[in-house]
Amino acid sequence: MKLPEKTVERLSRYRRLLLNYQFLEKPFIYSRDLARMLKINPVHVRRDLMLLGVSGSHSKGYDVQQLIREISLKLECTTKKSACIVGFSHTGRAVLELYAEGGTPINITAIFDVSTKSINKEFFGVSCYSMENLVEMIAEKEITLVILTNVDEEMGGIKDLLIACGIKGIMNLTSQTIEVPPQIHLEEYDLKTSLIKLTYFSEA
Repeated sequence: MKLPEKTVERLSRYRRLLLNYQFLEKPFIYSRDLARMLKINPVHVRRDLMLLGVSGSHSKGYDVQQLIREISLKLECTTKKSACIVGFSHTGRAVLELYAEGGTPINITAIFDVSTKSINKEFFGVSCYSMENLVEMIAEKEITLVILTNVDEEMGGIKDLLIACGIKGIMNLTSQTIEVPPQIHLEEYDLKTSLIKLTYFSEA
């Protein structure tokens, strides 16, 4: 059974925090402390961990290593999936740098771009190919996930091409919205809109 989308998002945040928390040599943590550190409702934390199938002790809380292990198993963080970046803009480079730091359940195996400044070069050990090689390399490297960061060409054509390649998930970091069939998971994040919201809601 698939977990609710918000639960998956929170579990990912729990895991990142716990991976750092373990170095404090504190083997247990209370759900209320986990909620406090992440600034979320403690009820959500308890419900998420219940869905995860783990239980804590009233006197000690939750076993940190068990939580890390169970969250990783549930989110399949132990099995990396092959992904690529399409459009090697500044955003694409930032995504690749984040990936290079480790701790993500993906393995970026290719970059695709139209700029001759990037094509046939390697970045953090990942080769950049021409968009003309997209179909061939997606099949060869068994890529199932795509991160769209900048697309100079017609977005609809790129999207249809990716769908035809059998892509299972797309993270769209461009300013253009796209529609995909229900069998493809789509994550969209518009940085410009987020910056507008940031300034609007921070007004005195």
